[in-house]
Amino acid sequence: MERDSHFGRAPYPVFDTKFKSDYRKILIVRLGSFGDILHTIPAQQQIALQLPEIQIDWLTGPAYGDLLSSVPGISKVWVANIKGLKRRPWSVHEIFHLFQTLRGQCFDVALDFQGLIKSSIMARLSGARRILGFPPESCREPAASYFYTDTVASDNNHLHIIENNLQLLSFLGCRPSQITPFIPLNIDDQDEHYVDIQLKQLQVENPILINPGAGWVTKRWSAENYYTLSTKILDQLGLPVVFTYGPGEERLMEDIRSKTTSHKILAFPTNILQLAALCRRSRLLIGGDTGPLHLAVATGTPTVAIMGPTAAWRNGPYHPNDEIVRHDLLCSNSYRRKCYQCTCMNIPVEKVFQAVVRRLARKSYNHAFIEKNSSHLCKENFPPKNKSQSEK
Repeated sequence: MERDSHFGRAPYPVFDTKFKSDYRKILIVRLGSFGDILHTIPAQQQIALQLPEIQIDWLTGPAYGDLLSSVPGISKVWVANIKGLKRRPWSVHEIFHLFQTLRGQCFDVALDFQGLIKSSIMARLSGARRILGFPPESCREPAASYFYTDTVASDNNHLHIIENNLQLLSFLGCRPSQITPFIPLNIDDQDEHYVDIQLKQLQVENPILINPGAGWVTKRWSAENYYTLSTKILDQLGLPVVFTYGPGEERLMEDIRSKTTSHKILAFPTNILQLAALCRRSRLLIGGDTGPLHLAVATGTPTVAIMGPTAAWRNGPYHPNDEIVRHDLLCSNSYRRKCYQCTCMNIPVEKVFQAVVRRLARKSYNHAFIEKNSSHLCKENFPPKNKSQSEK
């Protein structure tokens, strides 16, 4: 695929640097979603590695505070519960206090990677001297650019989203010589122990993971297909399969369990960091274009992506050895969140199974690739950070 030719290299074109030596504090604004945050962390990692004297804070939504607190190089995580205002309008004073506190931090630059009106306004409200984002044609909501003091032209023609995000760093003078999706997460012993206990109870080691959930209905492969795929893996490959799910996906797992005819469904719930620990203990993850799939890539776990309405070259797993299965149609890459037919997800089980076989047959697993190509992301290259630094 076209994105493969960029893997491990700096995105192009290279922009003229505007780095100001007096920049000392940076605020990254990326509120969500799960996968988008994972695709933004490589940019943060590059800032931390190339400009270690700069303090990097991150403003995000409540679901991702713990994840970002586990990322090396982030000094403080600020959590803004904007969606909670609809349920708790009286909590507006908490938001007011948050931005009052942020303004007191005296940020030199706020980087808005989200490109929404709300994220750009929040970047403005942080009080940073410079507000940086992409120009209108590259923002999800073009009006967001009105709140920026500076923009960086984005050449997003067939660039993976990780590469596109890295272009914003040209303002700081960062020119990544090597791009990697891998993230050296600091996972608590408690989360590691939880996963070990669950796998021991299931009597499973090094399983294949199936993540059936997705935020958009148009990204979801059917529960029946996932169950059929799991039985084929068990019967034909003799490998254990564990289904993963998170908060709010209990009904989906019940639906899959209702399809059971011969094999018992093995599954247990996880939070984000527990899922990361589980991925590290697994040989493969299968799923749609969702956060768990990209988390598997970030932890070095091989993946098979079942993709529908989103572009594989932009949102697919950022590793040339991983498999992408899709059904190319005229409406492919439409990024529609709602569709009456979802024809693009009518992908045969056998097609996905063959992708699993191909991915398992490759000896250059992502785990080995990490050891060889991402030594510069070693945790020791970052100053230690205590989780208590997260502000909520």
